[in-house]
Amino acid sequence: LLVYKVEKEDGNLYMSQLVGDTYTKPINMGSSINTKVNELSASLTPDGNILYFSSNRKGGLGGNDIYRSQRLPNGEWGLAQNLGPNVNNVFEEDAPFIHHDGKTLYFSSQGHNTMGGYDIFVSSIGKANFISDPINIGYPINTTGDDIFFVLSADAKHAYYSSAKKGGYGETDIYMIEMEGKESIGGAIASETGKSQPSI
Repeated sequence: LLVYKVEKEDGNLYMSQLVGDTYTKPINMGSSINTKVNELSASLTPDGNILYFSSNRKGGLGGNDIYRSQRLPNGEWGLAQNLGPNVNNVFEEDAPFIHHDGKTLYFSSQGHNTMGGYDIFVSSIGKANFISDPINIGYPINTTGDDIFFVLSADAKHAYYSSAKKGGYGETDIYMIEMEGKESIGGAIASETGKSQPSI
């Protein structure tokens, strides 16, 4: 369980493990992940060895950027690496989610030609951690409001996300997408040339 905690003037990421029926006390994920600014949200690969997270630390491309950290053999987290201009830009990026396949990264951005506010994008991760250009997953999931915190099931049959779209019960609501039959949600297939094909 990844936990976001506000401490003094910054937010940090903590991890808790499920032991039997009880979660352990959350432990700070360390100085490679947490800094004196905000680390807002995170997602682990299924094997628990790579963490994708957002941070507004110095040296980024602008605002909150998305970073990646590899777990070292001693269990500590390695130096965080910015995912670069294919994902990050001068606007805000947040809410990374790495799918169960370990190769499909969803995130939200205020850049990359959004419909307005935050939109949800998808990129694929290829050889040598190459990340394809992001694809806007489109309407009706993305709207002119903020659409963020997209999470997809392992079988790609249902997803959850937060949206400020019109017609909800409050300012921001949680929505579920459910597919029937052989259809699936999302995905990006990257070729060796780096081009990608969306499948919504």
